[in-house]
Amino acid sequence: MMEAYPSEKFAKAKKRVDRIKDFYGHLSVYIIANVLLFVFKGYAFNYMVLQGIGNQDFLDWFTLNIILTPVLWGLGLIIHGLLAFRSAPFSIKNLKPKFIRDWEERQIQKYMDAEDE
Repeated sequence: MMEAYPSEKFAKAKKRVDRIKDFYGHLSVYIIANVLLFVFKGYAFNYMVLQGIGNQDFLDWFTLNIILTPVLWGLGLIIHGLLAFRSAPFSIKNLKPKFIRDWEERQIQKYMDAEDE
């Protein structure tokens, strides 16, 4: 069944499926790690309070770090999702402004034409 598809079309489809699969793997790790992080936070916070660590600044710092981890990681996950589900694969070339890409293509064509002469 796989032989029926042109190899280039199949390769593009496989890369897209791999990108989406990688995103879902990243999402799974994100969910599991953050559930464990919040469970750890609950136990650690209670332990510190029971041990008499009453420095409110430290407890606030601890809570902030536990909350910032999923927020910042979540932003990275959103970017990963946007890149995974877009139809064109991500490349540095896509980040270049159009006028630079056009200039590069003109220069390549110029040098190719010069070699033909």
